[in-house]
Amino acid sequence: LETEQSSFERQSDSFCNFGVKARLLATQYSNSAYHGAALDRKHIASELKRFLTDVELIHGISKAEIATHGVYFSHETSTHASDASSCAGNEIAALRCAFGDELLRKLLIVNTKGFTGHPMGVSFEDVTAVEVLLRQSVPPVVNYCEKDDYLGDLNISKGGAYACRYALRFAAGFGSQVAFALYATAQYE
Repeated sequence: LETEQSSFERQSDSFCNFGVKARLLATQYSNSAYHGAALDRKHIASELKRFLTDVELIHGISKAEIATHGVYFSHETSTHASDASSCAGNEIAALRCAFGDELLRKLLIVNTKGFTGHPMGVSFEDVTAVEVLLRQSVPPVVNYCEKDDYLGDLNISKGGAYACRYALRFAAGFGSQVAFALYATAQYE
């Protein structure tokens, strides 16, 4: 990760032939201190809406553009323990609140935890987001076999070639800490 200026300087060096793989356009993090372990559905939704509003104001990228030409890297694996305490349910409810049902059906949902487990303090999804934008190919959500009616109709990645311009990443932690990042292809202007 480097600044645009640093990238230009590095690329002007004749000994270095590494190009820009992707651009990190925006990040946002917050903590509602809602609960020691649970995620606050309303907090996630309000923060995602705030993030998407800021992205549109600053970069001119609408949520419709992200849903149509992007992939979403979820924190949760699209499974839930119970209707009463479902982190996946809270995440999907926030997506529905921010994007609406129509746009959510277009947004491709990717999750890497089936490959990596749930490591703490690392960002496999961020690296994968950059590679997805670079290669224009998405990993499948492994072991996804049947739709969860509680979560509704979702566009879950089956893997393979996928033309996209944006990768929206969501991370969450204890106390309802939430973080969002939006990446764009290197060609983004």
